[in-house]
Amino acid sequence: MNAQAFAAAELGWHDFFLAAAGASAALLGLLFVGVSINLAAIAVAERVDLRARAGQAFANLIFVLVIALLMLIPEPDPGSIALGLAVVAGLGLVRVAQNLYPVFRGRTGFRNWLQPVRRIGWTVIADLVLIFTAWRIWSSGDVAVIQNLVTVAFVLLVGAADVSRQMLVEVSREQTS
Repeated sequence: MNAQAFAAAELGWHDFFLAAAGASAALLGLLFVGVSINLAAIAVAERVDLRARAGQAFANLIFVLVIALLMLIPEPDPGSIALGLAVVAGLGLVRVAQNLYPVFRGRTGFRNWLQPVRRIGWTVIADLVLIFTAWRIWSSGDVAVIQNLVTVAFVLLVGAADVSRQMLVEVSREQTS
C-alpha cells in the first residue's frame, strides 16, 4: 500500500487517537495526584511493588500518548509509523523488565510474585500486539491492523487507570488503618 492510501485509511481513526491522547494525558495527571498524595507510603523501602506499578503506569500512559501522536501525524509514511510503533513496543518491554527486577529481587514464594506478574502481564501482551502491528504495517502496509491499536490503547489505559485508582484509594486506606 502506498503512503497516500495508508494516510487516507488512517484518517478514519483520527478521532479515536485524539481521544486516546486526551485520555492518557488526563490519566497522567491523575497518577501524579495519586503518587503525590501517597508519596510517604510509596517512598518506604518495603513498597518496591508500589513504585514499580506507578512507574509502569506512567510508562504505559506515555506510550499511549506517543502511539496516539504517531497516528495523528498528517500524511504519514507507513514505514515510519511501523518503526515508531516498534520502538514504543521495545521500550515497553524494557520498562517491564526494569519494573519486574526489583519486585522479584525482594520476593520469595509463588504467591508473592503472582500479583505483580498478573498486573504487568497485560502490558507485555499489549507490547506483543504492538510489535505484531508494526511488523504488519512494515511488511505489507496493511492498514487493517490499525484496529489492533485499539486493543493496545485500551489495555494500557485500563491498566494505568487501575494503578492510579489504587494510588488514590487503596494506599490512602492503608495509611489510615
